[in-house]
Amino acid sequence: MKPLLIVFVFLFLWDPMMAGINPLSPEIHKTCYQGGVCRLECYRSEMLVAYCMFQLECCITGNPAP
Repeated sequence: MKPLLIVFVFLFLWDPMMAGINPLSPEIHKTCYQGGVCRLECYRSEMLVAYCMFQLECCITGNPAP
């Protein structure tokens, strides 16, 4: 039971611990071209308009004109 609890705590705290070390972290959710947001992948309700650093996608909500 204790090893399972330790694993869950470790997985829960992993992302905040790595946020300061990971170079990708400050780029995620950064504003980009035409007020878009940098993400790993655009949602269905968004359109890809450009690329950010580290191959992130710059996404804008809705269906903007080309």
